[in-house]
Order: sequence, then C-alpha cells, then structure tokens
Amino acid sequence: MRVKRWVRRWMAAALLTVVILAPAAAAETDPVPLRFLAEAAGATVEWDGETRTVTVVTADGVTATLRIGDTEALVDGQPVPIGAEAVLVGDRTWVPQAFMERVLAMPVAWDPEKEQPVVNPYVLKAFRLVNDLKRGDLAAVNAQLSPALQQAVPQEAWLQIGASLATLGELGRPQVLGASVTAVHHNVDVLLPFAAAAQKLIVRFDANGLVDDFHLNTYMPIDTAGEPPYADPSAFVEEEVVVGEAPWALPGTLTLPAGEGPFPAVVLVHGSGPSDRDGTAYAVKPFRDLAHGLASRGIATLRFDKRTFVHSQKFGANPNFTVQEESVEDALAAVRLLAADERIDARRIFVLGQSLGGLVVPRTLAQDEGGLIRGGIALAAPNSTMDALVAQNRILVETGQLPPEQLAFIEGQVALLRDPAFDPDHPPEGYLLGTPHYWHDLVPKASDLLKEQEQPMLFLQGGRDFQVPVSEFESFRADLAGRTNVTFQLFPKLNHLFTEGEGEISTMAEYLVPANVPEYVIAAIADWIRSVSAEP
Repeated sequence: MRVKRWVRRWMAAALLTVVILAPAAAAETDPVPLRFLAEAAGATVEWDGETRTVTVVTADGVTATLRIGDTEALVDGQPVPIGAEAVLVGDRTWVPQAFMERVLAMPVAWDPEKEQPVVNPYVLKAFRLVNDLKRGDLAAVNAQLSPALQQAVPQEAWLQIGASLATLGELGRPQVLGASVTAVHHNVDVLLPFAAAAQKLIVRFDANGLVDDFHLNTYMPIDTAGEPPYADPSAFVEEEVVVGEAPWALPGTLTLPAGEGPFPAVVLVHGSGPSDRDGTAYAVKPFRDLAHGLASRGIATLRFDKRTFVHSQKFGANPNFTVQEESVEDALAAVRLLAADERIDARRIFVLGQSLGGLVVPRTLAQDEGGLIRGGIALAAPNSTMDALVAQNRILVETGQLPPEQLAFIEGQVALLRDPAFDPDHPPEGYLLGTPHYWHDLVPKASDLLKEQEQPMLFLQGGRDFQVPVSEFESFRADLAGRTNVTFQLFPKLNHLFTEGEGEISTMAEYLVPANVPEYVIAAIADWIRSVSAEP
C-alpha cells in the first residue's frame, strides 16, 4: 500500500494528464469506418440517431464527439479539425484515417479488401502499459512484465523512475509513434510529451507478448542522414540475425556483398552509451555508412543493437557490470557468428570499434581463444580513458560549453580512481562519477595489452575530435612505436563521429547536421583490410 501511495503521489506531479493532440503522424486522408477502428483500439462508441452524433471514448479516457456533416469535432471539449466532412454511408460513419490516429493516439488502418481494422496488438499492449503506469496500478503493470524484467525492476524501482520523471513537469497525452520487429523483440515507440522535455519510450515485447524491457530517452525528432552516395544498393544484401544467446540475445544486421564469397568481414563495436546497430547519434548513422560503404567494396559487416540499448533495464540492474559485459562478450559472439557462416572468409575477420568500442578491441583480441580475429581497427579510440575524460572536459570548459568547476570535479574523480587503494566495492567518500566497478575497470591504458599482441591494427582519428582528442591518437602511436604492423591515419576535418566540419575543434552542434562518413574513410579501411594477408 505504501508503494501505491507513493506512486500516486509522483504520478500526480509527473503524469498529470493534459490532452494534447500531437500532429497526425500519418498524412492519410483516406476515409475509414470510425466504429471499427475505434473499437479495435479499445475505445467505446455511441451513436445518437436523433442528433446524428457519434461519441468516442478512448482507452485512456479521451472523449471525442462529432456530428455527421461537420468538419470539426470536439475532443475533451476542444475543437479539432476532422480533415473532411464526417459522412454516413449505410450504417457506418466515415472519417479520415489521420483523424482517427489523432483521436486514438496510435497508428490504425483499414483493410478495404478484408473489410477489417488493422491495429498492431503490440501497440495496444504498449498503450495499456503506459496508462496503467499513469494510474499507478503497479499490480497491473507487473502482470505485463516478463519474469526477467520483474526481477530487474521490482515495484519499488518504479518510484525511482517516477522521481526522475517528476522533474520534467506535466505530461501531455502519450502518443504511439510506431512499431517495429527485430529478431529478438517486438518494439513500440511511445512519445511522452513532458512539459520540460519530451521523452521517447521504447517498449520491448518478447515472444510471449510480455514486456521484456524498455528504453527511455530524450525525444529529438530530427532528420537523419540518408544513404551515402558511395553506397551501391545493388552491390549488397542484408539479413536480420541474432548475436549471442538468451538472456542477452541481440538483433543485428549482416551486410553481405553481392556475388559469391567467401568475403572478408568486419564486426562493428559501439562507443559508450546505449546505441542501435547503425550507431545513430542525433542526425548521423556512422555504422550504417560503414556497413554499406564496405559492402560496396566487397567486405561484409555485422552490426548489432548494443546490449544496453536492447536490454536496458535488465542489464542496468547489475551494479557491478563493466565493459566486459557491456561490449566485449557481444563482440566475441559476433565474431563466432561470422566464423560459422560459410559465406565469410573465416581467415579474414576483423573487429572495428569506435570510441569506447576501439578501447575494447585489445580486450576482445586477448579473449579470442579460437584465434578467429585477424586484426583490429580503432576509430577515435581513447588509449587512456582517464586522460581522455580530463582532456574532453578541458576543451569544453575552454570553449565555454561547461563551467570551470566541471573540470575540477572531473580531475578530482580521476585522481580517486587512479589511487591504488581505490576499492570499487567500497568507493571512498567523495566519489560521485558513476558506477565504481565500471569506471575503475577503465583505468588501465589500452596499449598495455596491445604491446604484447601480434594482430595487425589500424588506428583512424579525426583531427577535430573534442570527445577523444588527437592526444589519445598520439599516445597510441608513442606506446606502440616498437610494433611494425600498426598503421595510423589522421583525418584533419573529421569529428568524433567521423563526419566533416569546419573550425579547429568540433562541437556537439555538428551531430545535429545530417552527414555521412566520407568515402575516403571507407577506402582507408577497405584498402588496409586488403593489405592484411589471410595468414598471420
């Protein structure tokens, strides 16, 4: 009962329902039968023959009233354009599809051939979940979760989620944006329009129709970069695959060049934070560009949604995770998947990591017990995460993007982590950076392993990168001066995401501009791979 009271309290503050009809996601003006679609979406419909008026009450309690012949409806008392006259054909009221989607707050359609509504059942499930949360009905919420998610997010954990959402102010009416399917989950995207900052909730359903996980992030509806001009769609095919096994199975995309193999192949490993298989960061999709560009040059790739993106809550429930669980294990699983595919040249499998992914390439090589990895490729990789963190914050302070005290804070935290006496199980007073096991695991330099390894390596770096500055690239070069099979290449105009910009140093604003990884980066990677012999 105490939990329910607290949930109701934060729901009252953070999830106060205000009906805001978001712009219609669809532009369809095709007429659809109102009753069939409304009832399929869980709404009730009443007809008043005397006034020729239809009243719809949606699953989340919104009331819409319209009269035959009118072009405007009342939705919770607010006038809303229908988009065309509401017409009565036989005993059916017909209105534009876009209007129904606005009223029901979810995508719906009508199949004229089968004469039946088309509503994704997972959309209905997600809509129900959000509304049960709004009401604070934790028993109903818990009944919709998979056993694994129930364990990861107990009822008390919803209080923490609610407390964080309460800072965003009032919540407008949730709106289902769309649904998708991967080899692991059915996914539904839900817009949560909080007053301070809209959020996008991705609800993931398992094969049994239970909520297996969810991911919450700031909603930024910006245009993303289209296909790079150097990608030839006729030169490759793509397949949906599964990387790894339960409970951490990940959906991925295998991109294969057209024609007969076997082909050399590259596993793409993400940088820090939850990320999809394309490496989508705001308006940029670097992993998509790399995959299609390399495939157009005869090199296969395997990219996959990151564990922290697919299994956000279940994975995050472990307070002691490190990059071993976050990245290394899945990179190795991807390598094994490629090696078992007869279309892949098992003698020429490479691992490419960007940012944090580049940092873990040496760890991945060290754990390649079967000797399946022929070489590694590191893009914008930090040699010392601690040094990179300090350098990044110094640049942000010097360019006025962060206050000076931020740098002092980071320097103090790094000093604590580097103290030989630091115990992640019992972090010292004043440690505030984040999960202690995770950060303490990142103290060693990546070159410590690379000095002892024999696999060829390619290091690529953007000269304008403020997140992992050129100093880290030079640190690798200095530490690995004794190796003869390591190649370094600096691209002066590139930022951290390997897109071009102007000025001495890049900024976060560049990531909001749709851009592709330049073709010369693709060429550098492809040429280096071809230069590496199949045998050590």
